[in-house]
Amino acid sequence: MAVEHGLALGAWRLVVAACGLVGFGFAVATFYDPWPALSQQASLLTGVVYLALAFTGDRSPVVSWFRGALAVLLLLVCVTYLTVIQGDLDTVGSLFEHLVTPLVVLADWLLVGRSRVVVRWWYPLSWVLFPLLYLIYFLLADVQLYRNFLNPETADFGATVGLFLVAVVAAGYLLCGVVRPGRTEVAR
Repeated sequence: MAVEHGLALGAWRLVVAACGLVGFGFAVATFYDPWPALSQQASLLTGVVYLALAFTGDRSPVVSWFRGALAVLLLLVCVTYLTVIQGDLDTVGSLFEHLVTPLVVLADWLLVGRSRVVVRWWYPLSWVLFPLLYLIYFLLADVQLYRNFLNPETADFGATVGLFLVAVVAAGYLLCGVVRPGRTEVAR
């Protein structure tokens, strides 16, 4: 997929935005209280960010940062939902939130506009921002969702959070390494 320029890039980014918004929209329409779920928040964020990216330039380091941050966030959503939670994809909302949107965002990072990626060494460390913001929300709002594996009242809560954060950082460095091995511009 060599979507690198102009209208084609904008159209692709609109497709990515639509995937995020479709997942979010179906979740809001079908769930009693969709807001506590990370997948709904990540889908909405993806829709908003990619809608903005569809109409902006692509060479800014900020664009690379957001694309990478969303790629690792949605990988976290996808992998956690399909493995740890053992969720299913039997609704449109679940399919888009937990599989389609993560895959198109990953494809955007790996295949689309890759000659324009500017990666700073610290980006993967900063890409934990969205999961950390969700964790703060999770704790302050006393979200009961995910308590079967992420319970602040258990002794292993800190270790579980630590493992998730290490996995996010490792996924970030892996994504940086596969964008353009040996040719990715690593800015200081």
